[in-house]
Amino acid sequence: MSASLASFAKLCAVLVGRKNVPDDLAQVYFHRARIELKDQLDAVLGRFDDLVRAGRDPVLAVRSDLLPDAKFGATVKVILLLWYIGGIQNATGDWVMGSADQYYRALVWEDIGAHPPTLSNGYYGHWKYPPEI
Repeated sequence: MSASLASFAKLCAVLVGRKNVPDDLAQVYFHRARIELKDQLDAVLGRFDDLVRAGRDPVLAVRSDLLPDAKFGATVKVILLLWYIGGIQNATGDWVMGSADQYYRALVWEDIGAHPPTLSNGYYGHWKYPPEI
């Protein structure tokens, strides 16, 4: 794993509040972010790495330094949205969605306790019965 990808994965884990993020998605999202965010991604990762190297807690660095910063905050939010919805907004403002796998693995579904529309693991008619707990 390259240093930039490792930094991206660490930043993403902090953003989504997890100990780590899936390596396969981190790699795909890193490449998508690199295409859409270009130099902005490098700037955010560089700043994040500098803060962590200086001894800052990664969570506090994101919360106190990156998110409120006029230069870095918008880029960090784009990365966060990428993990939660599987899409990224390009320079023209259009949403570019990833593969079906990225859509189904978007964190929003787990966090709201629902399955993505079009994906159901139940049998036909399962919706009319109370959920099994």
